[in-house]
Amino acid sequence: MNMMKSYIRLLLSACLLLASLSASAQMHKEKRISPEEFRAKTEAFIGSKAGFTAEEAQKFFPIYHEMKGKQWKIMQEVGKLKQQKPGFTSTDKEYAAIVSEIKDLNVQIAQIEETYYKRMCKAVPAKKVFMAMQAEDDFHRQALSRFNHDRRRGK
Repeated sequence: MNMMKSYIRLLLSACLLLASLSASAQMHKEKRISPEEFRAKTEAFIGSKAGFTAEEAQKFFPIYHEMKGKQWKIMQEVGKLKQQKPGFTSTDKEYAAIVSEIKDLNVQIAQIEETYYKRMCKAVPAKKVFMAMQAEDDFHRQALSRFNHDRRRGK
């Protein structure tokens, strides 16, 4: 009889654990925001911190998003290269080739940034471009901080 009670308690505990994990997963799904929402929040934060007028924002953000889109594609390539697991017998020369390719891609990212920052400075005052750069860093820092805080709290 005691064995049966223990089994029922164990089964009940497992069901409760699964239910709580399921509820937790649902909360995580609800917390995620769409790329469009993230983009809107980014624009609002950067626009506010940089002090853009509506006209300046209309000029700045299309250039900004075009730059970020091009950089994102290259960053994905870098990510794929970094995730490669060369074989156990791979030579140092093979690793050097991967490192060189990553470096070249990072140079491309910097070149894109240089080109687009020049365009941005023609569209809006350089001071506001600089403030937007700082605001973007602040936005990502705050987002990362919130993410880490939520992870520590188990959300």
